[in-house]
Amino acid sequence: MRHGCKVILTVSILALIAAFSPVRPSAFARSGPAPASFRLAEDFSGDGRVTVSDVLALLIEGKKSPGEPRFDYNRDGAYSFEDVRSLLVNLAGNKLSVSEPTAASWRSVGPGGGGGQFLPTINPADPANVFERCDMTGAYVTYDNAESWRMFNLRSTVRDFEFDPSSPGTVYAASTGLYRTDNGGLSWRLIYPDPADIIEEHMEDDHASHWFETAAGVPEGEQSSSVTRVRVDPSNSRHLWLVRSNPWGAPYRVLVSTDRANSWSRLVTGLQGNVLAIFPGSWWDRPDEVVIITEQEALLVSETTAQATELSLPDSPVVAAGGGRGEQGVLFYVLANNRVYLSTDYGASWQSAGAGDLAGGGFNTLAVCEGRPEVAYLACSAYPGYQYGIFKTSNSGTNWDWVYRADGGGVLTNNLNDKGWLDLLYGPSWRGNALSLGVCPTNSDICYVTDYGGTIRTLDGGANWDQVYSQTQPDGSSVSRGLDVTGSYTVGFDPFDSLHIFMPTTDIGAFQSFDGGETWVSGISGVPSAWRNTCYWMVFDPEVEGRAWSAWANKHDLPRDKMFRYGYSGSAGGVASTSDGCRSWSSSSSGLPSSMVCTHIVLDTNSPSSSRTLYVCGFREGVYKSTDGGQSWKATGTVPSTNRNYWRLCLLPGGRLFLLVVRDRQGSESTDGGLFRSDNGGDTWQQVVLPDGVLFPNDLIYDPSNPDRLYLSCWPWMQVGGMYKGNWQVDNVGGGVLLSEDGGETWRRIFREDAHVYAAALDPANPAAIVINTFDSAAFRSDDSGGNWYRIRGYNFKWGYRPVFDPHHPGMFYLTTFGGGVFYGPAAGDPAAFEDIENLQEQWRWGQNE
Repeated sequence: MRHGCKVILTVSILALIAAFSPVRPSAFARSGPAPASFRLAEDFSGDGRVTVSDVLALLIEGKKSPGEPRFDYNRDGAYSFEDVRSLLVNLAGNKLSVSEPTAASWRSVGPGGGGGQFLPTINPADPANVFERCDMTGAYVTYDNAESWRMFNLRSTVRDFEFDPSSPGTVYAASTGLYRTDNGGLSWRLIYPDPADIIEEHMEDDHASHWFETAAGVPEGEQSSSVTRVRVDPSNSRHLWLVRSNPWGAPYRVLVSTDRANSWSRLVTGLQGNVLAIFPGSWWDRPDEVVIITEQEALLVSETTAQATELSLPDSPVVAAGGGRGEQGVLFYVLANNRVYLSTDYGASWQSAGAGDLAGGGFNTLAVCEGRPEVAYLACSAYPGYQYGIFKTSNSGTNWDWVYRADGGGVLTNNLNDKGWLDLLYGPSWRGNALSLGVCPTNSDICYVTDYGGTIRTLDGGANWDQVYSQTQPDGSSVSRGLDVTGSYTVGFDPFDSLHIFMPTTDIGAFQSFDGGETWVSGISGVPSAWRNTCYWMVFDPEVEGRAWSAWANKHDLPRDKMFRYGYSGSAGGVASTSDGCRSWSSSSSGLPSSMVCTHIVLDTNSPSSSRTLYVCGFREGVYKSTDGGQSWKATGTVPSTNRNYWRLCLLPGGRLFLLVVRDRQGSESTDGGLFRSDNGGDTWQQVVLPDGVLFPNDLIYDPSNPDRLYLSCWPWMQVGGMYKGNWQVDNVGGGVLLSEDGGETWRRIFREDAHVYAAALDPANPAAIVINTFDSAAFRSDDSGGNWYRIRGYNFKWGYRPVFDPHHPGMFYLTTFGGGVFYGPAAGDPAAFEDIENLQEQWRWGQNE
């Protein structure tokens, strides 16, 4: 009895210490449970949080089952009161363990948002169910009113979503093919082109653009086109229209199906400009008719006679169109040259709508409530006084009122209630004007607005708005809701704090976590404002606590050639250093050009800790070296190449330094990239001879157990051949992965040359295990140094960047991406993971894996 009193007294005293200690609330006092795929090591009560209640749970449950390993908290071999005391001390000192994965599962980590989002499409039968897509190939669905989102991937960017009004679980998605789900988006099937006719999937050019090559079943000349729009007849779900485009600039065409997409026929061809809207004739009781609005024309088409009658447009080019049928009849809207026009006679005539209220504004898109078309929302991109926002009409365009209004200083209507990290860090001007709008077809009060950083939503007709891409925690940190649109170049781990993770990112600078990836805060404090767009790399000092260096630039998305093919003026960037664990940074760029876009930095760990040697890559500028910890820099020797796209460095333990130069492109002229090495600290450089056709090295790693063993990740280039089925035949060559076992003297390919391989990583526990990430909707693993490969199941994002093994959890790793955030999951994949596309055949893309 006295011993029990002592225990309770000790617990009570330590509980008071914990209660009043300066702890990090985000580490254990979250506003909701931990993600389903993770369990906090200290969460003995199982409620997703870590509080003093877990101490009591450990005390009670540990006494009941002292032999259970999970109750041996201090890992001394047996449960005792020392485990309870250790938990209390760690709780009081905020020394909680990294979250433990519960199974072979995947999740996204990061703050959420961060890039352009588009196409919010709301289920008319269930407004809590919404689809969106980003411009970086990912698509998203929520089933819980945007509290959380799930990403799915359909091989390329989704151009349109369409609900089947007769079946709420049936949704169509238009991409490089037409997909359908009958379970609300949990899984998808490719329905057009016919999978039985597909020969191969092609992923070509610098962005691995995707298209299906077919043998038959697709009208001639359409085998390489994409689906840009799909429409279901609201009166007959077996009646559909789809719009196809050709990537080589051929006119758009519309196909029609009367058997729920089992077969298709051409309805109209030769359309000039993208199709913006398809209005079904069933709205005006003529189900055999359809009105098609493009950027340049309007047509009334009869499916019975195949006759297309041209309708007049009030102006062109049209940038947006919408409509619906309500109690007052059918209304069409079009937006052209910053004017809104309405038609009440199915496009035969048009009237200007609300010119007085909208005078002087610039407008980029609109959305109409299909079931109550007198209500429409209009996105204003520019208004006198540098204002922008959302207008709304509730009387068919007679009057328009601001429902969301902002300028560079803030939200003038003062009705953005839940502000995410983007607004808290940068204000609404960073997100900018709306990119797209989505109104619920059955409830005009519900409208989603997407922009360059996130998504906001109103549930009360615009009176109040909330962001839905991130959850802000009580301490100001952020957690993604699953709507991730960030590009991340790597993941860095603090050698002195297992809970501290640093994530360099595109467009939003950098984010970091101090609780093992559970919550995230910005990592740009002190970085010069001109550099903050992108952090390309960072490195911790393994011997000095709190010290790190990072590489920054105002130019993003390198090394994609779209960023420099027409010149690269206005560049800025540099090196930043920190001595307080990345909480604040300062410029460390003396001697570097002010225009230097810094893309990589490496630390020579053999140099004295008091005067570290570092090397930094300057895109288009040079390779620079510091021997005083980054306080000053000097250019290294001349690299024997006219191409100065210096991209990556690789420093071997013996001091040999490799430099990767990526392929250049100026207009239509290309210059090959290359690999160079220096054995004297960069004083002189020699070119490394690569196999013929290898023009674009992208990343280099070495085997720490044998530094002469090098893995070179390569980007392919398009080799144009003869004509094939009316199109130029192109092949991806020079890509994949090369292996050298003699320090770069000779090379052989170990992964297929048509693959866009961004980077590779070796498992620290087993150097024979290598993982690669690609731009081809897949990551791969080999357990025999590249002899055999298998795809990592459960990961399907199109544009993959870098694999990074988790040093704290063997068998787990991160996959960074170009626009899909950062994935975390099992390094061997999840054999039980369901794939987003049920009927996708592996051999279409990877059947000839070399």
